[in-house]
Amino acid sequence: MPNYYVVMADVIASRSRDPRQLMGEFKHLTGTANTVFSEGILSPLTITLGDEFQGVVSTLLDATKLLVWLEEARLKGMFGSRLRYVVHYGEITTPINHQLAYGMLGPGLAEAREALSDKRRKQSRFRIELPDRRLALQLSQLLDVMFALTRDWKCEDAGLLFDMMLSQNNEAVAVAHGKNRSQVWKRRRNLYVDEYVSLKTVVLELSQEVAR
Repeated sequence: MPNYYVVMADVIASRSRDPRQLMGEFKHLTGTANTVFSEGILSPLTITLGDEFQGVVSTLLDATKLLVWLEEARLKGMFGSRLRYVVHYGEITTPINHQLAYGMLGPGLAEAREALSDKRRKQSRFRIELPDRRLALQLSQLLDVMFALTRDWKCEDAGLLFDMMLSQNNEAVAVAHGKNRSQVWKRRRNLYVDEYVSLKTVVLELSQEVAR
C-alpha cells in the first residue's frame, strides 16, 4: 500500500477561547489554506474534533510550506491561537478522499493521531516523523527555533515585518510605512527578521531532500 504525508494539528488551550469565535477563525484558516495549497493537497484540511484538523499532502515540501503558511497566517492575525502540528509519513490503506479528510484508514493516520495526542511537557509544537529520523529531527528543531524568533512579533506590525522580509532596502520599507530608516533597521535587528528568513530558507531546502 502507498505511503502519504499526513498533516494534523490541534489548537493549544482551545478551552480558553470563545467557541464560536474559535470555530469561525479555524474554518477561515483551513479553508484559505486549502485554496492556497490546492495543487499540493490530496485530501483537504478538514476540521475533525472541533479544535483539530487533518489532511493529506503530496510531498514533504508541501507539508512544510503548509505549516509555515499557517504559522505566518497566525502572525498576521488570521488566527488567535497557537497550533501543535504533526507531519507523519505513513501508509493509508483505503482510497484517498479528495473531497474531505474523512473515511480513510491506515497505520499512517493512526500513528499521526497517536503523535498528536502525545502532549507531554516540553514536546515540540512541530513533530515531523519520517523514515529519515535525522532529517525529521532537524526539521522539527529548526521550525521550533524559527518560530521562537517571532515571539515578540505583533500582528499589528505584520505588514511592516513581512515587507522587511521581502526587501533589504530599509529606506524604501520605511517610506512605505511612514517610518524612518533607523526605525526599520532597529526592528529588523531586534526582531531577528533576517535570521527568520535564513531559517525559513534552510527549512524549505531541507524539505526538498526527500523525493515524492
